[in-house]
Amino acid sequence: MIKSKRLLAGAVLAALFAVPVIAEEKPNFVIVLADDVSWSSFGCVDAGLYTRTPNIDKLAAQGVRFTNFSCSAAICAPTRHELYTGLLPPSSRVYSNGNKPAGDYKNIVNYLGDLGYKVGLTGKTHFNTKTMFQKVPGFTGNANDNAPNWEMSGVQQFIETSQAEDKPFCMVVASVHAHHPWTIGDASNFPLEKIVVPPNMVDTPITREALARHAAEVEDLDHQVGATMQLLDDMKLAENTVFIFLSEQGTALPNGKWSVYDYGTKALCLVRWPGKLEPAVTDAVAMYCDIVPTLVDIAGGEAPATDGKSLFPVLKGKTSDHREHAYLVHQSGYTQRAIRNKEYKLIWSPEQENDYYVTTIMNSNSAKLFAKAWREWVETAKTDPDAQAKVDRVVKHPEFELYNIKNDPWELDNLANNPEYFQKVEEMHAQLKADMEKLNDSFQTADPKKKKTGNKGKKKNDQ
Repeated sequence: MIKSKRLLAGAVLAALFAVPVIAEEKPNFVIVLADDVSWSSFGCVDAGLYTRTPNIDKLAAQGVRFTNFSCSAAICAPTRHELYTGLLPPSSRVYSNGNKPAGDYKNIVNYLGDLGYKVGLTGKTHFNTKTMFQKVPGFTGNANDNAPNWEMSGVQQFIETSQAEDKPFCMVVASVHAHHPWTIGDASNFPLEKIVVPPNMVDTPITREALARHAAEVEDLDHQVGATMQLLDDMKLAENTVFIFLSEQGTALPNGKWSVYDYGTKALCLVRWPGKLEPAVTDAVAMYCDIVPTLVDIAGGEAPATDGKSLFPVLKGKTSDHREHAYLVHQSGYTQRAIRNKEYKLIWSPEQENDYYVTTIMNSNSAKLFAKAWREWVETAKTDPDAQAKVDRVVKHPEFELYNIKNDPWELDNLANNPEYFQKVEEMHAQLKADMEKLNDSFQTADPKKKKTGNKGKKKNDQ
């Protein structure tokens, strides 16, 4: 009888402690997502540029930093669809900001909601599906706002509500920094003489001003990251929260946003989980579509049917092999495809009637600062051969470009015509064609000066 009572007492104690143990096994997720910020804009990547990002650099030192992380298309809507659904543009048909998804795809809200998570977003959405985030107040959602603001009380309230409901949470802090018009931050912290102009750009006064104003807004983004980290500390949640920082796609300057070059498609990805992940730098090739499967894996769910796959083994340091290469797309009238592995990138620009053109940046009547910078490049090129070569690099593309991205991070030396690399071009071209066939992807051409969106047009099947 005494033995039976002891067994019963043990069972009761086990039942009492079962719920907390299970809750601890499901971590929370916080994703801070930037807007139009290239990989090179942060001190932790040591790209040689003039930066002021102490909080993001601290986060990098505390977590896992990816050096080969990419978005598939360097435009806001495709990047966010890839992040939230785990689908590449050929699967979702979201190639451009004007495209609607081809179906009502599951997204992060569905996947984590099914696992008991409360999922919210504050700030910019730029994402179109039937199941949407719980909207959380606090951050401006209009990326073109001249005076965007932010504060953390809405985020705190969302977290407190999740705790009161005994649910783990996923909180997306979607900043509009550093989307043009670059009106936030103190540009005097970035004197023009200290600005380092990347070697793929024409060094002009407006280019320096644009880089300074963008860097000032990135500095305010850094304050947002710091405030989010501090909130988790104050609420004593940092230890059981997977904190992810993503820089979205590249800066809105030539060869950045709207391109397949690294200044456009390469992103900073940081993942911190204190006590669970050792700080590290990994060269694993990864993409935005890998984030959803990773969160589901960490939360204990089954792998979703997406184009991505879980990065959890990489995060735990078990491997640095994840993808053989990233798959990259530009489709805004002018059409390109590319693949990028740890060492090389191949860009394929099929023969087409028109030069590369993006209205947003090349419209001669635009008052936007990046458009003014482009006009200054073109004017400088009239008397400067080096500037002309950099302008041509934006608008005129040979069929193939091959870059050794390890030795040439700004992609200045095209190796495709070097006989020593003919085999490499042939090999990667075959891989790229195989990817296009697998994804049912095809080149779509149109006059980029007349089309604003790019997944409808004349198909080019001559692969």
